[in-house]
Amino acid sequence: MKVTFLTLLSILFLSTTMSNTVCAQDLENDATVLFMKANVLYQASRYDEAVRMYNRILSEDDSFVNAYVMRARAKYDLGAYKGTKQDIMQYIDRAGVTKEVIKLMIDTEYRLNNMTAAKNYVRTAIELDRFDGDLHYQAGVIALEEGQRNNACESFSKGVSLDHAKATDMFNDKCYDYVEEPPRQRQRRDSEDVERDTNTDNRRQDRNTTEERRRVPIEEDDRDIFTEDEPVLADLPEEKTQIEDPVDLTSVQEHKVDDNLTLQISNGLGDRNLEHQPNIFILSTEDGEVVIDICVDASGKVVESTFNREASSIFRSSLTSLALRKSREFEFSNANRAEQCGRIVYKIKA
Repeated sequence: MKVTFLTLLSILFLSTTMSNTVCAQDLENDATVLFMKANVLYQASRYDEAVRMYNRILSEDDSFVNAYVMRARAKYDLGAYKGTKQDIMQYIDRAGVTKEVIKLMIDTEYRLNNMTAAKNYVRTAIELDRFDGDLHYQAGVIALEEGQRNNACESFSKGVSLDHAKATDMFNDKCYDYVEEPPRQRQRRDSEDVERDTNTDNRRQDRNTTEERRRVPIEEDDRDIFTEDEPVLADLPEEKTQIEDPVDLTSVQEHKVDDNLTLQISNGLGDRNLEHQPNIFILSTEDGEVVIDICVDASGKVVESTFNREASSIFRSSLTSLALRKSREFEFSNANRAEQCGRIVYKIKA
């Protein structure tokens, strides 16, 4: 009897242990749990690992639509814009159009240099919500890229009215002399770029003439005539360049991390002093470059970073993800500019 009782106890213990193990494995493989883990990886900027986990979720259940959106975001941050677009379309096919998905598509089409598509998407999104400052900022950036400065300033102005920080910075930087005009007059001015440039040259020439007149001794009765010109001269666009620090686009600085890695900072940030450089350790089996485009605010903190696929020669997701994550930890010196953009090149030797 004792042997039988002990045997029963052993069987009961074994079955309980196996049951717990199976439950734990089921929980580990549950799509919701995997999705939460993938999102944690994404929030930690470990985009390549997040993509692999989203892949796992969708390979088991392609109806888990939120995984398409998050995988699209991770691919966008890795610079895989074609893959981003494919995931967005997969989501739209299954769940329909949302404003947030359209906003991601706008940025993606812009990065792919599909300006017509980007403009169409931004118009659609603004129709859904005209009080979203992000959308007016995106519309302004696209218009500026196409040389439509007045349209860009109009969009940035709407963003300013909605307290959008980036739109405000762009408006202050690009539209300091902008005056809102009726639509027909604005369209006419957009088509007269050459004439506008000529007028600017004439204003400069008039200014120089006035300066020459100042050098000539004048009678006491004539002083008021020249005094009236002072506010006009102060409002000329040239005075704006005296307010912000100039940017040297040709300046380049290099920082050697170790025998396998050298950092090159250029394209508008080469003359900005580097105050803090994060610890970076890279192992690679190939030589090449990973290029990250960044933007820095007035205090020197990195506010935006994007993988530049066209300028890079290494595309391994583990390296690009690491470079992106580390680029956000750089700190530069203070400057009298709302925003300053450039690039960090990770020059890697195997």
